[in-house]
Amino acid sequence: MTPAGRRGARGQALVEFALIVPVLLLLVLGIVEFGRAWNAHQVLTDAAREAARTAVVDDDGITEDSVRVVVRRALGRAALDPEQANITITGWRTGRGTPATVAISYSHTLGWLSALLEWSGADATAVLRTSFSMRNE
Repeated sequence: MTPAGRRGARGQALVEFALIVPVLLLLVLGIVEFGRAWNAHQVLTDAAREAARTAVVDDDGITEDSVRVVVRRALGRAALDPEQANITITGWRTGRGTPATVAISYSHTLGWLSALLEWSGADATAVLRTSFSMRNE
């Protein structure tokens, strides 16, 4: 092969690489963002579980505010903003054996992809929802 042919092949490889890099970069960033959102959802589920366990224990010292504090502390430990959480407690203190449910909805902002999504006109936040139920003791 002549030296000019090798230069042409190198140029072709460079052009192909330049065409595929943005697609690969978006794929990797999407995987990272999905992982962050999944982690936040797991934290929310764990917070709802802890709060539900606190809510169903038959203790006069436990109030609805103390159940909300359990959720806020769990979110704070995971570096999630507790102010973004909407906490709903149903069935609290309704009698032994009846279910109590703690539901959390959280507005999670997509980090790396938010600039791209906002530029395209799409919303850069995802609302994550979870709930956990336990029987009152």
